[in-house]
Amino acid sequence: VPRAAARVATMALVLTSFGAAGQAAITRPFAVSSTRELAPGITYQLGEMHTGGGRKQSVRVGTIDPRHPRVRLRALLSNDKVVKRERVSRIARRKSRPGMEAMLATNGDMSRAKAVDAWAAPAGTHIANGEVWVAQACAWPTLGIDRAGNARIDEVRVQLEVKVPGRPVPRGIHRVNTHRDGAGVVLFTRRFAASTQTKPGGIEVVLEMSDRLRPSGVQTLRVLRVRRGGGNTRIRWGQAVLSVKSPTNKWVRDLRKGQRLQLETKIVRRGSHRCDRSTPTASGWGDVVEALGGNYFTARHGRVAAPSRARYPSGSQRHPRTGIGITPDGRVLMVTVDGRRPGYSVGVTLAEMGQLMLSLGAQHSFNGDGGGSTVMARQWPALDRFRVTNRPSDGSERPATNALAAFEYTPET
Repeated sequence: VPRAAARVATMALVLTSFGAAGQAAITRPFAVSSTRELAPGITYQLGEMHTGGGRKQSVRVGTIDPRHPRVRLRALLSNDKVVKRERVSRIARRKSRPGMEAMLATNGDMSRAKAVDAWAAPAGTHIANGEVWVAQACAWPTLGIDRAGNARIDEVRVQLEVKVPGRPVPRGIHRVNTHRDGAGVVLFTRRFAASTQTKPGGIEVVLEMSDRLRPSGVQTLRVLRVRRGGGNTRIRWGQAVLSVKSPTNKWVRDLRKGQRLQLETKIVRRGSHRCDRSTPTASGWGDVVEALGGNYFTARHGRVAAPSRARYPSGSQRHPRTGIGITPDGRVLMVTVDGRRPGYSVGVTLAEMGQLMLSLGAQHSFNGDGGGSTVMARQWPALDRFRVTNRPSDGSERPATNALAAFEYTPET
């Protein structure tokens, strides 16, 4: 009861704060109709709220304590590879096993609609089990979980630099496990696919990589083969491939078989611009083992932070939404609002989503993929089944690029 009262008080403060500016949109605060503890440290709530014009909104809220010894919060990539897509409920079921049972899952990051090739990669960072699976060139709002279960949200990216023998200045790698274009260098690992799936042309360098690609650290790579003009290079386990479309990229073009390179990775904050290449290391992110991103903040430092209509027109429209947030005490919020169903739930703007996240106690939150991609799935103990609990606007669950899932962990005795 005290927590519910605190939420109502917070909601009243939010409405008061935004009413003066004419931005208040939540006219009736989120009211919980049912609450269920799915597992110790994992709670699911169903309820509704109303926005301007009496619009009814169906809301689902997962509250997870990632520091609880019986909880594991994981960033999951569809098919365990970048290419192709997979439904969120299936991803979570597939990763379940005795002692690690999926309790709750939502869709995650943005990606190019319906793509099943390199463009299916999440638009931001994806780190799973202490390994970088996807890294993009620009910083985006990202949820990170460290080994102790501490959660944080910040605007970060993974920076990769290669030290080449005889060259005093480190060379940057543009992206990891995503599309190749222009003069940017892409690093492919086996987490992408069995091959680079690139077209002929450019240069691809096969590297021996004995360790997995960690988000923070230094490792030595050895050049095994340089392919000039070829494409679709095979990627074996224990190997990686440097690939560049433009043959004018001199440092890649000059690599030779047998050379040893030093690869340094670190998580850095956003600079003055989202895609700045020279930015400071992100403090507190050195031990992150799980990370998943979105496109824009909806709340930051306890205030609504939705982008303007001019900056992101879709954010000012009402759609189904998926939001990820953290509270000051370290709990993670997984929230969905259904939409495109008049009379049941029409959807919300990003500003409305930010107000909702604040009312739930979020200090920071960001927007995940929405529209027909918005989905929440949970364990139904009475049925002993893990299945979708919301009403996706497509009429059925849409395949996603990645997912955030909370598992009940039972230590072996």
